[in-house]
Amino acid sequence: MQKLNIRTSCRICKSKNLLQILNLGATPLADNFVTDTKAKEMEFPLNVVVCKKCFLVQLVDEVDSSLLFGNNDYGFFTGGSPASIKYFRDYAEKLIKDYPKQCEKLILEIASNDGTLLNNFKINNYNVQGIDPAKNVAKSANQAGIPTIIDFFNKKTAIKYFSDKKASLIIANNVVAHVDDIHDFMEGVDFALEPNGVFVFECQYLPYLIFNNQFDNVYHEHRAFLSLIPLLYLLNNKNLEIFDVEEYDTQGGSIRVYVSHKGACKKTDKFIKLQDEEYQLGLDKIETYLGINQRAQYIKIRLNKILSELKAAGKTVYGYGASAKSNTLLNYCGIGTDLLDLIVDKTPYKYGKYTPGTHIPIVDQDTINNPDYYLLLVWNYASHILKKEKKYRENGGKFIIPISTPYIL
Repeated sequence: MQKLNIRTSCRICKSKNLLQILNLGATPLADNFVTDTKAKEMEFPLNVVVCKKCFLVQLVDEVDSSLLFGNNDYGFFTGGSPASIKYFRDYAEKLIKDYPKQCEKLILEIASNDGTLLNNFKINNYNVQGIDPAKNVAKSANQAGIPTIIDFFNKKTAIKYFSDKKASLIIANNVVAHVDDIHDFMEGVDFALEPNGVFVFECQYLPYLIFNNQFDNVYHEHRAFLSLIPLLYLLNNKNLEIFDVEEYDTQGGSIRVYVSHKGACKKTDKFIKLQDEEYQLGLDKIETYLGINQRAQYIKIRLNKILSELKAAGKTVYGYGASAKSNTLLNYCGIGTDLLDLIVDKTPYKYGKYTPGTHIPIVDQDTINNPDYYLLLVWNYASHILKKEKKYRENGGKFIIPISTPYIL
């Protein structure tokens, strides 16, 4: 098995005219939390380029999908985050309200993880089906009563599993940007979707990465960083089209994109407006993408200075949230146990493990005393966490927010 492929052409338009805009060095896989800190970990480069033709921002260093997702030790469980549980409950309720006819038949979620979203449909007696390649999380979903196929989704598997039972609603969250072959993926959606069905997907929205310095959202699972401009290019020669789009603050800023077969749904004013805004932001101009590498370097220097000064002053500093994005931040900034004693998390699966590369221990927050400072590694959930930790803050505890520029709160 070839573990790493170096891409030389754009994954959407196939142009070879690519410009590097960000280099984060070599890091371990972000979701591979380790138990043995002496074992040698595989590291892979993180280089980000923009295509000068369709303006897709993407990784050029592609780790084999079976290493990223198709294993039995995948570290992310959607149900491990209280904020995610509420978010996906609201998400399901909105789809049931807005697309009642599509919900009456088969609801398919691609990359369904532990079934947290689909469970909200199942408890209301809707017919659901998940598909996910991560064996351990798919097993957890099946044990919870959410039928889940353990496999990757593409045109071949769409034909294999959905020839006799098309889906009227297909959902895919934080996966379209992850797939190896995005054309093959969309052709699978086209095949599996009923003629009047709706495909809904969420992805992190590129402008937040560029303008809010969210370089920690770059890790090997995230092969592309999406905006409407390249998505429209992608679907131009497919039997699919975008008809609506909404913005959400999840993952530091995301879009929820609504897709149908061509001509099946009327395009909304929101979709047309966001299209116009992308051109106003200059997402069709190369100069817009320049400078993020220098801004990432500034954050690295600034964050290390804050943490070093706090440790020199005898303060205790822990990390808050052992997420995948945190591992990009920690590895790029060179933050290890010399600056963070440990990281607290709410996912039991991670207890007793260590962060990849930096080897910081992960513990249950309920088993330790609060430190003087928390480095908020899951800053995208800041509003929820700051409310949750109100008492800690009232007692003098402080948070260090690393993105979009480091400061103490």
